[in-house]
Amino acid sequence: VSKKLGDFRLDNINMELPEGYIMGLIGPNGSGKTTLLNLILGLYKPDSGEVLVFGRGYEGEERAIHEDMGFVLQEKLFEGYMTLQENGNHYGNYYKHYQPERFIELLQSFGLEPKKKYKELSKGEELKFQFAFALAHAPKLLILDEATSNVDTRTEELVQKAMDKITVGRTSFIIAHRLSTIKNANLILVMNEGNIIEQGTHE
Repeated sequence: VSKKLGDFRLDNINMELPEGYIMGLIGPNGSGKTTLLNLILGLYKPDSGEVLVFGRGYEGEERAIHEDMGFVLQEKLFEGYMTLQENGNHYGNYYKHYQPERFIELLQSFGLEPKKKYKELSKGEELKFQFAFALAHAPKLLILDEATSNVDTRTEELVQKAMDKITVGRTSFIIAHRLSTIKNANLILVMNEGNIIEQGTHE
């Protein structure tokens, strides 16, 4: 796929994430990681080429694709005035496999109080909440966007442990600044200036 945004161009990206694999994507700021992510999420339409998720294109299949996709993103996607449980129940309506009881169990396993307001969460707690919500609807694909960035060292360690545990055996696409963040990845892509310049493994 290719996508032009102003002076920036994501140029002829060709990649495949096999089922059950963990793929890590690293690269400097401005390399095209976020643009590629938005294409995968269906937020951007490619200028050329095609994005297929689970073998399906976004034209007419967007709802079905998103039902099978869980994500942890940098953006604030939930309602600050709602409690964690209320947020889960509200947005869980968009996912046919959402399990409210499982969501509460996951919140508690992360040390989060279901009755707490979302706006009262720290950055690290927001990430844990997103992990819990994503897993509560049993996604086939888990996407993590810079999940450990902009948090303190202690929170980074806790979130990293959660990532390591959650992604094992699950098809995952992880965007990261550092190679150490994606140490469990089976495949690693390196981006720069809108191109994939290298791909391989940790070995």
